[in-house]
Amino acid sequence: MPLQAVSLGGEVDVWSSRSGVVHSVFASAVNLLVDGELWTVLGSERADSPFGIRLAPRDARFNVQAADPVDVRAGYVGIGRLVLDCRTASRWVPKRWALPAPGLAARLATAAHAAQQRAWCESACMASDVTHALRGTNAELARAVRRTIGRGPGLTPAGDDVLVGIFALLASGAAGTAGERDATRLAGALDRVLHTTPDVSRHLLRQAARGLPGRALHDLGRALMEDTTLVVLADALSRQIDTGATSGADACMGLVAACHATFLRTEGLAA
Repeated sequence: MPLQAVSLGGEVDVWSSRSGVVHSVFASAVNLLVDGELWTVLGSERADSPFGIRLAPRDARFNVQAADPVDVRAGYVGIGRLVLDCRTASRWVPKRWALPAPGLAARLATAAHAAQQRAWCESACMASDVTHALRGTNAELARAVRRTIGRGPGLTPAGDDVLVGIFALLASGAAGTAGERDATRLAGALDRVLHTTPDVSRHLLRQAARGLPGRALHDLGRALMEDTTLVVLADALSRQIDTGATSGADACMGLVAACHATFLRTEGLAA
């Protein structure tokens, strides 16, 4: 009997015929390489992502292994002997963020304090290094990215998660054309050294550079931008920080640093 998908990322096309292979298998996730893009099959407790297929509760039975064939057609995804029925799954698509409401500085302070409890000890310094370099020359930015990519612990190194968090703000639309220019510059610096970090990180960084973060990070960014309640912000922080061992907190540090660099001076004048 097919496993039921309850949610699809907006970038996942399960209706066109295509093929691929299982890239990697984890306890609550399976990565698929389909047409050169990394799709992720997720357990029900995991957050949505633009390239994610989230399964119904109790349906995350990943009896597959790396290199198993993947076959996509007519709303179904075959993975080895497994079949995922995606025909009735809802769609999750990230929305553009609004300009920050007054009180951003306080919200960023709350996020930084929470993230520092879980983030790698050098993540805040890396985030500051890269966002400061964005105000400098391309050569300075390239050096900062080289110091960051692939650095730190984790299946996705902490430095890569920091960069994902920075991209989340720059490519969100909230930073306007200046943010788009910075995202392009950062992506250009990243391209030169992307080969030095693990394969999963390479795919996630490319997706982040295109403005396609995971839902937990996206929702945290929206909560930081909006005049939200402390309960809503705390919930968004919890879901992001609980992503992985330190990955969610490391990405949060990147997001906070990018918001500081982009908006804090304006925030101070408007508050």
